[in-house]
Amino acid sequence: MEADMRDDIDDVMDRFFEYCSRYTSLAIYGAGDVGRMVAEFMDEKRIPFVCFCVTRKPENQMLKNHEIREINEVSCSDGEIGIIVAVSCKNAGGILDALDERGYSYFYSTEFLFQLFKSKCQISLSRVRIENGFIVRVGDVVLRQDTMYVCCPASIGDTLYVAAFVQAYKMERDNLQRVCLIVKKSHREVGILFSAVDETIISDQIVETLNHYSMYTQTWRLGNYMYGHFKKSLRFEYDPEYNREDCRWIIPRYGKLILNITKEASPEGIRLDWHTAYMEKRNFDIVIMPYAKTAVMLQNSFWEELVRRLHEKGYSVYTNVGGEKEKALPGTVAVAESLMNTAQFCEKCAAVISLRSGMCDLLGFMQVKLVVINTSRELADEWNLKDVFEREGIHNIECFGEAEYNKKIDEIMEIVG
Repeated sequence: MEADMRDDIDDVMDRFFEYCSRYTSLAIYGAGDVGRMVAEFMDEKRIPFVCFCVTRKPENQMLKNHEIREINEVSCSDGEIGIIVAVSCKNAGGILDALDERGYSYFYSTEFLFQLFKSKCQISLSRVRIENGFIVRVGDVVLRQDTMYVCCPASIGDTLYVAAFVQAYKMERDNLQRVCLIVKKSHREVGILFSAVDETIISDQIVETLNHYSMYTQTWRLGNYMYGHFKKSLRFEYDPEYNREDCRWIIPRYGKLILNITKEASPEGIRLDWHTAYMEKRNFDIVIMPYAKTAVMLQNSFWEELVRRLHEKGYSVYTNVGGEKEKALPGTVAVAESLMNTAQFCEKCAAVISLRSGMCDLLGFMQVKLVVINTSRELADEWNLKDVFEREGIHNIECFGEAEYNKKIDEIMEIVG
């Protein structure tokens, strides 16, 4: 067993290269932003790796021309493979414990990840021009001084809540400054859901640039700029205010910590232009959502048994999928619509059964019978939708392992009816 956690040593890069030289094969644990960053560095340094690995992956997924494998598919019996752990501090603890239990050798250094991210941020700094406390240009895009630009670099749920609190943000201020959200392409529909949002800029590159600028300079606000997520260090550690007792729930976290709203506020309701295809009620249709970017995934056996039980009750079942990497479960029909079309379809169905994800936050704004499956003990209470939406029809199920599968399916079936 080998593990490298000595972040107090200056020669972190030498230790990384030395670790890589010991193994005939290398794999990167993590397929998110941090994993991609490490992969780019290894490509630049001509250090080959065989695959990315994760706790559980969707079928047939590739990233940067490398396969993404489940960690169980990566053999450690001969000791010839080294694992480069490329995840944030927040996610590292459980992963390192699991690797230790299975006997893998791994390299994990927050200092190493810090140095890589720092280098990446420095490239972005040259694209941001500041004058007199205002951002006047990002790349080729000119920003106005009479508009508050809010960069939304995180997940769909984070962007949704930031947008929902813009109305309360404006009500606390006398100048009624225009608000423009800067969002990723995958979040393009969020801005139009809330009347208080005046404008939306859709650009993955600008979001990444401003995210790097804010983190590298630790700048969260300027005269016309606001960072639309929680403050964190270059080592991916949240600011201590994130765990303040009065900010441990969804509403105060987004309202107080991001938008600096001092009074108690509620999120604005969404506005929808209904698609004619989704006007009819679908009382015997149920949508399942087995995929999520941050939640611990459930095994296929859970979903397959749930689908079987739903079929027995006479329901037709649909699987929400996002592109080629996510597949409809056997016996179900894929729903691969836009964000809002999917939400409208769900509202007309008998129920939605979903892993806790950003889609749950969107459906919380709607009149959907929603069964939310929490697979993290830490987040089950912290991100409870019932604390946000005062309506009937939101049900929480906690499932923390395969031993609970049958019991939890029984609970879900009782809710669905």
